[in-house]
Amino acid sequence: MYLVHVRLRAPDQTSLPPDAAQLFLGCALDGEGLEHVSAHGDAVGGPVVGFYLTAPSLALAERAASAICHRALLAHPSLAEVEVVSFGAALVPQHWNALLRSDGRDMQMQDPSTTNPFHPF
Repeated sequence: MYLVHVRLRAPDQTSLPPDAAQLFLGCALDGEGLEHVSAHGDAVGGPVVGFYLTAPSLALAERAASAICHRALLAHPSLAEVEVVSFGAALVPQHWNALLRSDGRDMQMQDPSTTNPFHPF
C-alpha cells in the first residue's frame, strides 16, 4: 500500500470543505486501488489530501491519486477553485529514523551455550 500526498492551493487560503475526504473517495474508479482518503485542510503550506492506494508500483499509485484528485476537482463545485500544487509518495520519517537507531537485529541474540541446536552462531 502506498500513501500519496496531493498538495493543493485553495483560493484566498481557504480550507477544504468538511466532507472533502468523502468527495475525493467518491471519485475513485474500480481498479484504481483507493482504500482510504485523509484530508487536511489546515496543513502548513496549504491543504493536503492523503490517498492510501494498493498498486503494483509507486508510479501507478501516484498516477491513480492524480487522476482521482483531478476528477474530484472537476466534479464538485465546492472544489472548483482548488488547484493541484504537487503530488508524491509520503515518507514517514519516524519509521526510517527508528531503523537508523537500531543495531540491525530483528530479534534478541540467543545464548550459544544453550543446548539449542538452532542458535544463530
